[in-house]
Amino acid sequence: MATAPASILRPLPLIVSPSQQRLDLYPRFLSPSAFPSLRQSPLSLRSKPASSSSTRRLATVKAAQSRFIKVIQSAWRIGKDAVEAGTNLVPGSIPRPVARIGVTGALVTLALFLFNSILSTAFFVLAVMGAIYFLYISFNKDEGPRGGGDPLSEEESLEEARRIMEKYK
Repeated sequence: MATAPASILRPLPLIVSPSQQRLDLYPRFLSPSAFPSLRQSPLSLRSKPASSSSTRRLATVKAAQSRFIKVIQSAWRIGKDAVEAGTNLVPGSIPRPVARIGVTGALVTLALFLFNSILSTAFFVLAVMGAIYFLYISFNKDEGPRGGGDPLSEEESLEEARRIMEKYK
C-alpha cells in the first residue's frame, strides 16, 4: 500500500490578513456593495441593459425549446428507422411504397393502442381511488367532527354563553 506524502498529511498554517482580523460590524449581506442597484440614483433616467436574470431566463427557455425540438427530431428519426426496418421485413413482391404505407399504418395503430391503454389504465386507477375516498367519507360521516365533543344545539350554546358572561360580571 502506498503512503501519502508528508506534505499532504501536514496541516497548512492558517494565514489571516489584518483586515479579516478586525471585527466586522456590518455583515456582508447588509453592506452597500451587496446591492449595486441601491448605489444608483432612483431618479436616473438612463436605460438599463438587460439584467443577467432575464438573460438567464431567455437562455433557459431557448435551451428547453431546443431540447424539445431535439426530442421531436429523435422521435422522427426513430420512427423513420422503424418504418424502414418493417418495410424490409415485407416480401419483395409487394411494391416498396405500398409496404411503407402499410408498415406506417400498423406502427401508428400500435402506438395509439399503447397510448390508449396507458391512459385508460391511469383513468381507471384514478376512478377507483375516487370511489374508495367517496365510500370512506360516506361511511365515516356519522362520527361527526373530531374537534372536541358533540356539537351543541343553538339553545345549549346560548345558555353556555350566558353562564360564561355571568361568571365574568
